[in-house]
Formats: sequence, C-alpha cells, structure tokens
Amino acid sequence: MRCRLLILCSAALLFVGCFKSVTKDTNLVIKTLIQEKSGADNALATDTYAYAYYTGTDKWMVASYEDAVARVVTDSLGVERKTIPDVEGVPFVREDDTNYYVSLPLNQSPALVVLVAPSVRMYATLFKYLNVDNIHETYMTLLLHPWKKAPYTEGTAQKGGVWNIIPPAPEPTPEPEQGENTENENSTTVE
Repeated sequence: MRCRLLILCSAALLFVGCFKSVTKDTNLVIKTLIQEKSGADNALATDTYAYAYYTGTDKWMVASYEDAVARVVTDSLGVERKTIPDVEGVPFVREDDTNYYVSLPLNQSPALVVLVAPSVRMYATLFKYLNVDNIHETYMTLLLHPWKKAPYTEGTAQKGGVWNIIPPAPEPTPEPEQGENTENENSTTVE
C-alpha cells in the first residue's frame, strides 16, 4: 500500500511539473548608437530614455519631437491623446559592462515604444508585439543617423520590430524677452 501511495505521489508531481508557467512578458533592453556623419564611427548614446504605451492597435503615433519629450501620443485620427505612459524605461547595466542601456518591462501587446535622444533632438518609435513565449529579455540595438534629413526605418519584423526614426528636430528659436526692443524699434533716423 505504501508503495502504491509513493508511486501515485511521484506521478502527480511529474504531472504538475509538465505544466510550467508560460509567459509572453519581456524586458526590452535597448542600446542606442549615434553615427554623427555618414561613414563615421558609431558612438554610444548616453542620454536616451524610453517609455511605452499599451495602445491595443498600431494606429497611434508621436506627432512631433516636442510630443516625444512630453510623452504624448496621438491616435492616427488626431482625436485621442495619451499623456501618461504605461511603462517608463529605467537604466540597465549588464554585469561588468559600462554601456548605457534603457530597459522597459513589457507585458501587453502591442506596445508603442518611444525612445528619445535629446543630444541629437531625435526620437524613434516601435510597435513591439509580444508573440514569443518565455523570452525574459529582448536585446535591441538602435542606430541613429542625425545627418539624415528624412524619416527612415531600422530593423526588421523578424528581429523584433521596425523602428521608425524621425530626423533631428530644428533648434527652437528663442523668443524675445519681455521689454526687449526689436531691431526696428531701436533704429533712429539722423538728419
């Protein structure tokens, strides 16, 4: 009788062990490089940050660099806006590595991932679909080209997604301070 009980308990434990937890969650780890001029060496971007929205569809976008910095996304019809990200990126450092990474723990799909690089006034977006089981960390490298004047893409769907990269935003023009005269107001006529 004891032997039967022992065999029954062992079989139950083996049966339960066959049903391991399956998850689609992943920690998206992004390394960003910058190529200042065509053909130049790539330098590590040290000032990037990222965030993500669980949008439910791929019909969302970032309208401008200012919106990217302010963490604002807009639906494709321009009707609805979201201003509080579902996930904020955190710095990620691998053991014995001095490289700068940004990490986003994602658990819903699709996630609109936005990466901002203030030093070059650029941003990039990616719709990340979580369709692979038990990949606890997903590493991606993003290469920014500030010398490009038009939007472009990096990556492939097979390697985790396609980044849509927006060229550098123009520097804002400083507004004259209150009480400051303009050039026309300062001119005087001499007779």
